[in-house]
Amino acid sequence: MKVDQQRVAKKIREIRTDLGYSMAQFGELISNSPKTTVNNWERGINLPKEDKLKKIALLGKTTVEELLYGSPEEVLTNLLKDHFQLQVNPAFLQQMLAFLKQQKVDVYDEMTIMEFLQGIMDSGMLVERNDPYLTYSKVEGTDSLYTAAAANDPMDSSPRYYAHVDVKNNRVHLLPYTFAKRQKYLYHNFPDLTNQVTIDFFTRAFPLLGIDLEKSIIVYYGIERRRESLNIVEYRYERQSCVFEAGEIALGEVFSPFKAEVMKITLYLNN
Repeated sequence: MKVDQQRVAKKIREIRTDLGYSMAQFGELISNSPKTTVNNWERGINLPKEDKLKKIALLGKTTVEELLYGSPEEVLTNLLKDHFQLQVNPAFLQQMLAFLKQQKVDVYDEMTIMEFLQGIMDSGMLVERNDPYLTYSKVEGTDSLYTAAAANDPMDSSPRYYAHVDVKNNRVHLLPYTFAKRQKYLYHNFPDLTNQVTIDFFTRAFPLLGIDLEKSIIVYYGIERRRESLNIVEYRYERQSCVFEAGEIALGEVFSPFKAEVMKITLYLNN
């Protein structure tokens, strides 16, 4: 399993600063390592040797494996995303981890876990395949504009949204599709992204877009029902609660073409 040295460096720095130690003090605890060595660890220049990793993990109340590769949740999420182009909702992820623990499968044994996941894939158990979820199709001639339709929905397979995918900032802007059958409903009814089923509906295909769920932001362009006025809501994913929390969006983070399109619709509705 590949070690991300920059992630390890960040984790070591977090452990040291959380304990309130200077680099020199921290180095003394870790086999009298000099300040320059600790600095190199925290810059990702090199990794501590095995005996020192054990001491750092002990201080951080974690394991060497978790220090090097991330938490079991992170490892499983990355394997699903990188090798199977899949992202499951957090609740289902916890069920998988519990099952792996019950079967005594080590999540840090990459080849074993890959074979296990492939078996689950082949059995069709990995994702709830019959549930509708958004799939994103790039608009020809553009770099970041997509249409989003609900796969597995026999009632309406037409596009529901336009999506502007800002991979650099891990942000997906969603605008109700102008010609959708339920156009007004989509503008007026904002999604409840504290519901795991709804989260899965919007985010299951995020890995194919290059979007990391745990760092993701969804910006929804809609209309306030009572006044028929522009309403833009930003949803930020919260790792601890595993849901999206709604809030106001900064002016500079609005995707202007989507805002302009909603303004046109509000004029139409008010006439």
